[in-house]
Amino acid sequence: MTFEDEVFACIGQYDSSARIVNLSTFSQLPGEKIWISGKNLVFHLICVPFPESNVVSPDYFQEKSLEYSARGFQLIHLWQDQWIVNREIVHSRIAALLGAGMRIHARQTKVQRIDKDTMRPFFVVNHMQGPVNARYTYGLFAGEQLVAAASFSAGRTVTRNGVAGRSYELLRYASLLHHRVVGGLGKLTARFIAELHPDDMMTYADLDWASGKGYQALHFEQVAITPPQMFWIHPREMIRYYPHRLPEKLTEAFHQQNGQKILDDFLLQQGYAKIYNAGNIKFLLTL
Repeated sequence: MTFEDEVFACIGQYDSSARIVNLSTFSQLPGEKIWISGKNLVFHLICVPFPESNVVSPDYFQEKSLEYSARGFQLIHLWQDQWIVNREIVHSRIAALLGAGMRIHARQTKVQRIDKDTMRPFFVVNHMQGPVNARYTYGLFAGEQLVAAASFSAGRTVTRNGVAGRSYELLRYASLLHHRVVGGLGKLTARFIAELHPDDMMTYADLDWASGKGYQALHFEQVAITPPQMFWIHPREMIRYYPHRLPEKLTEAFHQQNGQKILDDFLLQQGYAKIYNAGNIKFLLTL
C-alpha cells in the first residue's frame, strides 16, 4: 500500500464518511487531501521528498494552515516521514481528532510528580517530538497506570509591559496512546500553578497539527505565530535534522570533499531534501 492508502485506511476506521478531495474543492494544495466533512478536518498528506518543494515558499504550509483556519477548517499537514517514524503516535492522534480512543476523565485520576526516568520513556512512546529536558514533570495516574504527563521548564524572570515576573514554559503534554484524558492538561497545569505560583506560563502549539483550542479553553492567549522551522531529511532514512544538528559524519564529509563550497548544495547533492513545517502558535497564560 502507498503512504496515502495507508493513511486513508487508518482514517476510514474511525469515520466512514471521509473522502479524498481534489483541487476544485479546496484552494491550491499539492498532494492528497482527505476531508472529514462532519468535523471540518482536512488531512494534507505530503510525500517525502515533496515534489513542489522547489516552487513553494518557506511560509507555504503556515500560510495554508492560517488560510484554512480562517475558513473554519482545521488543516493537518501529515508528512510521510512522521507516518513512517511515529506511526503509532500519528494513528493515536488521528483517532483522538475523530473522537475515538479510550476516554478517561481527569477527575478519576491522581496527580503525582514524576522523575526523568519515568518521564522520558513515556514521552518517547507517546509524544511526536519525544522527551525534552525539563525541571518539573507531573503525571496523571489511573490506579498505577500513568495515563498523561506534562513537563515544565525552570522559572526565569521576564519583564512584560514593564513589570518583572516569574515565567515558566509548558514544554510537553501527552496522553497514553489511544487514550483521551478529558481535562487532563487542565488538572496538571492547575497542580503546577498551585505549587510553583508562576506569574505567567507560555507554550507552543505545532501548527502542522494543532489549532490551539485546548490551550484557549484553559485561558491561554495567542500572542504570536513563530516562523516555520527548516529541516533536512533523506528519503532513505526519514529522519529530520535541524540545520545546526546535522550528523557529524555528514558535516565531516562536506569539509573533506573538494566539490561543493556551500553546505546546502552539498546536502542536496547527497539526496537530502529541505522541508519547512508550518511553525508554531505561541500562547501565554497570565496569572
